Amino acid sequence: MATIRQLKSGNWNVQIREKGNRLSRTFLNLEDAERFAKTGTHTVSFHSVCEQYIELKGESVKYRVRGLMKSFDTPPTKLDLEHYKKFRLRVVKSSTARLDLQMLSRIVKFGIEQLGLDWEFPFKDFKYPPESKGRDRVITELEYDMILGDLPPLVASAAALSYETAMRRGEVARIARSHIEFESNRLYIPEAKNGHSRYVPLNSKAIDILKRRLQVMDDNRMLYNVNAESLSKAFRRSCKRLGIEGLSFHSLRHSAITRYAKRGLSVNQLKVISGHRSTEMLERYTHLGVNDVIGLME
Repeated sequence: MATIRQLKSGNWNVQIREKGNRLSRTFLNLEDAERFAKTGTHTVSFHSVCEQYIELKGESVKYRVRGLMKSFDTPPTKLDLEHYKKFRLRVVKSSTARLDLQMLSRIVKFGIEQLGLDWEFPFKDFKYPPESKGRDRVITELEYDMILGDLPPLVASAAALSYETAMRRGEVARIARSHIEFESNRLYIPEAKNGHSRYVPLNSKAIDILKRRLQVMDDNRMLYNVNAESLSKAFRRSCKRLGIEGLSFHSLRHSAITRYAKRGLSVNQLKVISGHRSTEMLERYTHLGVNDVIGLME
């Protein structure tokens, strides 16, 4: 059922309620409001909200959101959250279950705040699974050489670039020709994980990787033309074939940041490389020991 009312601002607000959902839109004139009331979408499903969230946030959230869509057909209740948490903790690590639930919370909040849906927000006072201890597995030179030799050429190139630049897998997967600035030794990222744009400094090895990739790629605008999850899957399969445990594609980023930290780069310099905006998050990625610091003190 659609309700139209004029606001104090003079604008016209339309609210459509159906099957427990509420859709709200505001228009400058009555004609547009009436037109929307007749033709607007009267039912906003949870899956529809998920797809709109993916469209807004981009490829980086797609894999996790699509996974949540397999478990939820409707907005979650408090009981649903407890059942889902219990189920996920049986099959994944606590940190992964926590990330899934945090993403679910953002989707529900998006539906309520951005789409005006009359949903319950069940996360108030909800106890998330504990955050796991930060990963401290750094890839060795031998492991790195073995994995690069085993990976398909495209994935090997992407992995090598991540190892040299500390770029996230999603950032690597979205590199376009136009983002590369060889004359300035840098790579432009229009939107990083935190939603901000940034530049990635390129060393000589990274520049060589990009130039070799440009020589063999087809006419696609994107250098790698692959999604982030495919990179991770190929990396995991390679580790399994080689009998290497405890590594993921993301370990390349950890290893790169740690490697540059051992060379004595400052926290602010490391933040330029990694793209972290907070020192606290960066500290989880730099795995330094006492021996790494002694040489820098002389």
